[in-house]
Amino acid sequence: MKRHGDLWPAVVSWPNLVRAADKARRGKRRRDVVLRFDFDLERELLQLRRELVGGSYHPGPFTTHWINRPKPRLISAAPYRDRVVHHAVLNVLEPLLDRSFHPDSYACRRGKGTHAAARRLQRLMRRYPYTLQCDVRKYFPSIDHAVLKDQFRRLLKDCRLLALMDRIVDSSNDQEPVTAWFPGDDLFTPTTRRKGLPIGNLTSQWFANWYLTAFDYRITDKLQFGYVRYCDDFILLSANRRRLRDVAPALVERLAALRLKLHRDRIHVAPSSAGRTFVGYRVSPARHRIGNANVRAFLGRLGRMRRAFSRRRLSREDVQQRLMGWLGHAAQADSLSLIARLASGWVFRRGRFHSFRRV
Repeated sequence: MKRHGDLWPAVVSWPNLVRAADKARRGKRRRDVVLRFDFDLERELLQLRRELVGGSYHPGPFTTHWINRPKPRLISAAPYRDRVVHHAVLNVLEPLLDRSFHPDSYACRRGKGTHAAARRLQRLMRRYPYTLQCDVRKYFPSIDHAVLKDQFRRLLKDCRLLALMDRIVDSSNDQEPVTAWFPGDDLFTPTTRRKGLPIGNLTSQWFANWYLTAFDYRITDKLQFGYVRYCDDFILLSANRRRLRDVAPALVERLAALRLKLHRDRIHVAPSSAGRTFVGYRVSPARHRIGNANVRAFLGRLGRMRRAFSRRRLSREDVQQRLMGWLGHAAQADSLSLIARLASGWVFRRGRFHSFRRV
């Protein structure tokens, strides 16, 4: 793999910082932290550049909250000026990472995403009659800092950029505790190694996707399986059911080198014709539909929108924007009849709230 250098000047260049600030504010222009930063944008960016060039930049503390859907997760938001730095780094790093990713890795990347992942899985299901679906146990909290930094150094040789990336990783706040032992560990090893990336950070998304890149190539190049991955959720496909059943120990061994573990109770082989729930869709060779969990979550959001609209906390434009976002997602699937049934109950009124009739 080619190692890239001389990237630091591009990271700290004035045009790149201005571009990073523009990306960071998208969709957030009215927030107080954004307005304060933009009120004196030139001074803020000059100060940020001085800190980066002088090596005195230190990330600030995170703001955190828990969400419970689809499962309990700690969401961490970095200070706004740190988000500008994250965009500045990714403006330069993203093209290099994207060229290094496996073609069938679909998270974060332009031209990829959940819709493309579902379509790719469907094409593979038409070719291979059997599937094995896996996902990594507590993926973001388990990512090992030392292993991740070593992977950085296999791609980059720019010492100043590497130092900044190390600092971003080192600033990660405490995540959900994960205790696991791997070959060669002693009793105390899990407590001495730093691990975990904050869910919600732009850099975390890209670093987490990059973390499994070597694993991706091993499955397709050496083990010779059909394959598609979205972050920590991946599916192997084969014409041979026994090969899929027997590959599990090799997957466990390879992931152990990254200090990761699979959900062992979720590893099972099934015919492609039975379908798989993947990236929010129920995918089979014949069709892919919106997953039941996704529909239930949307109905819950719809009820909350109707209550907020009735109390004048949401404008008609806000409601329309949110509905069109979900419709865009649903329209990628074979779900026209489902959309029609749901749309028949989309009535928004000011004043008294009427409960939504589920269909």
